[in-house]
Amino acid sequence: MKRIDINWNQWIIRFTFAMLVIIGYKVISNYNAIFGTIKSFTQILSPFVIGFVIAYLLNGPQELLKKLFNKSRNKFVNKNQHGLSVLLLYLILIFLIFLLLNFIVPLLITNLIDLLKLLPSFINYLSELVTKLENDGLIEFLSLEKMIQNVLANFSLEKLLSQWSQSLTSIGQLSVSLSSIVINSALSFIISIYVLAYKTSLLDFSNRFFGKLLPQNAFLGAKYWIQTTNRIFYKFISSQFLDACIIAVSASIILSVLRVPFGVSLGLFLGISNMIPYFGSIVASVVTAIITFFTSGLNLAIITLISLTVLQQVDGNFIGPRIMAGALNLNPIVIIISITIGGAYFGVIGMFLAVPVAAIAKIITMNWLDKDQITPQTPDSTDIPSIELEES
Repeated sequence: MKRIDINWNQWIIRFTFAMLVIIGYKVISNYNAIFGTIKSFTQILSPFVIGFVIAYLLNGPQELLKKLFNKSRNKFVNKNQHGLSVLLLYLILIFLIFLLLNFIVPLLITNLIDLLKLLPSFINYLSELVTKLENDGLIEFLSLEKMIQNVLANFSLEKLLSQWSQSLTSIGQLSVSLSSIVINSALSFIISIYVLAYKTSLLDFSNRFFGKLLPQNAFLGAKYWIQTTNRIFYKFISSQFLDACIIAVSASIILSVLRVPFGVSLGLFLGISNMIPYFGSIVASVVTAIITFFTSGLNLAIITLISLTVLQQVDGNFIGPRIMAGALNLNPIVIIISITIGGAYFGVIGMFLAVPVAAIAKIITMNWLDKDQITPQTPDSTDIPSIELEES
């Protein structure tokens, strides 16, 4: 009897393809249930993700404190420098949160309420100005009065208050949401403490695991790109945060000296907006000038805008470059394009993260264009402290 040869590889490939088709059909036909399950699972994991993000952001300050403890001649301090640096870092963080909740947040809420109270007068002023310009025949063809009325109909103060009152009617749901936020925040905070405390063990485990899982060349290449990405992201985030703090303090002092209403709140707004390169500071300065115009007149608004422009020039030409120290080294056109694309698809977060992503894409592209093969290597240790994977 003639023996029949069966090509098992082809049958396995066909079976795998058929199973993928069936699974794909089931996923498409039941996408609501599947995405609902994925969403609930991600909500469960969100405190852990946030905790790891907090630990990552606090890794730099923790390493700086660890270096300070390392210089001590006390044996106990030298032996427990890692734990002491984590403890001191979180004590400082708790103190800053206390100051924020007791001084900054109440001030911001008070200024926001005062600004909302002045909103009707702003609207009346705009309506009178539009009516006067239309009567003079200057903007008759634009029909701005109807446009303002339509905008006010959709975003009126009464409508916003009614929506807030309706949302507050469900006290039970609100209390559950608030308790969930508090519990998740506390859990994320605790997880971040454990991540920083056992950082070395976690990195050593991941190093050993992926070192066994991947071939040596793939592992070294992945390690190089992870460290490069980490260095760029951490350098950008820390530099932008420090620059934002400098701008917030400087702008608050300038606005307070000029006696601009809501000076401290507007200064914080300018500092936060400055974290978005190019567009953030310009938009924030224009908004600040408009608020100053409605609250204190044209003269002070012009002086405020000029002062903020001078501050931006000083920051852009002296403060910012010294802090960033050419870490990204991107062409301004590339930065503008990346911010525009990031903001269009991912909003404010996309505008913020677009610049470091563009910097990483530039490095990948330049390495691809380079004829010489780049050997994976560890980034320069003189950069801002960051999480680095040590070879096992």
